[in-house]
Amino acid sequence: MARGGKSGRRGLRLTPVQQEAQRDAAFVAIRRLYGEAVALWRFCRRGSCRRHKHCSGDVTACLVHGWGRMPPALQTLAYNQVMAGGPRRVAAATHTERQLRSFPPSNFVG
Repeated sequence: MARGGKSGRRGLRLTPVQQEAQRDAAFVAIRRLYGEAVALWRFCRRGSCRRHKHCSGDVTACLVHGWGRMPPALQTLAYNQVMAGGPRRVAAATHTERQLRSFPPSNFVG
């Protein structure tokens, strides 16, 4: 007779290499969200970034270059938008990404 309730299986555990890959992918996704929230493409020297209205190059380099020049109010607004999933309200792809979104922006932009 089957018992009701949860099963004892919680899911598969990731290897350290898989955890590292998942964390790196989460950092890339979060940096891209910061790039969308701040709209650094408006100030980019590349014509393709301005034309397509998103960063088509290295998002990390753009964030490092422009983050320190932004007023704190705009940084706070970008952080709040990333927490909500960016301007498009994108849900986190993994549990790791969901957790990392709550960390301060200094972990992703500098």
